Amino acid sequence: MLFRSLVMSSYAELHCLSNFTFLRGASHPGELVGRAAELGYAALALTDECSMAGVVRAHDAAKERRLKLIVGSEFRTLDDLHVVLLAPTQTAYAEICALITRARLAADKGAYRLSRADFQSELDHCLAIWVPSAEPRAGTAGWMRELFPGRCWIAVELHLGADDPRRLAHLRQLGAAHGLPLVAAGDVHTHSPERRALQDTLTAIRHRCTLAAAGHRLFPNGERHLRSYEQLRKIYPRELLDETLHIAQRCEFLYGDRKSVV
Repeated sequence: MLFRSLVMSSYAELHCLSNFTFLRGASHPGELVGRAAELGYAALALTDECSMAGVVRAHDAAKERRLKLIVGSEFRTLDDLHVVLLAPTQTAYAEICALITRARLAADKGAYRLSRADFQSELDHCLAIWVPSAEPRAGTAGWMRELFPGRCWIAVELHLGADDPRRLAHLRQLGAAHGLPLVAAGDVHTHSPERRALQDTLTAIRHRCTLAAAGHRLFPNGERHLRSYEQLRKIYPRELLDETLHIAQRCEFLYGDRKSVV
């Protein structure tokens, strides 16, 4: 299969949820792939929460649209770790699938359960993108660097918030202090801004409240969609956008193919 050259494209989205992340994502995998292709993305990582359920549909759409699909998954632990794991190789894909299985077996049906200890073995081939909290702990940065040496980045997810400049400056300081590179990511929940109303409704259902009562549980704006490179370059430093391409180039595993091709 031939894919558009990463060199000719300007961005790869590395943190994206579909409607297979129940009551969070508001777009089908095929819609996300189609929109990413329309925007000229180099690649799209489908990273549903503790799940690979949407990968088959995403793969079919990516094959049709000739877009590079990166396979991964998002995880949240009981001790406040939020991380996206990507599969650069088939071995890494198997490691992520094994982690998902362990997490699901440790909880009731429809849920999962993980602690940081679950990440300390059998993830030797995965790439890790740490998604820091609003007030990230420096100790977590060091822990991630040691756990994923040369395979870990800090996600910078900016959504036109008033605090974006301070957030970027703080994460730059954190990355420099702990030797972790930064990368742009979107925390994408929809393929289009028109899906915001549906995504808000899903959030209210998840929290078992009305839209009127949802308040700060809702995203403050509609920026968690696939954005054009023109929009992104006004928000992110160029080097953070370029880093998405470097990560995409490392991901040689293509779901559904017998051999890996970039």
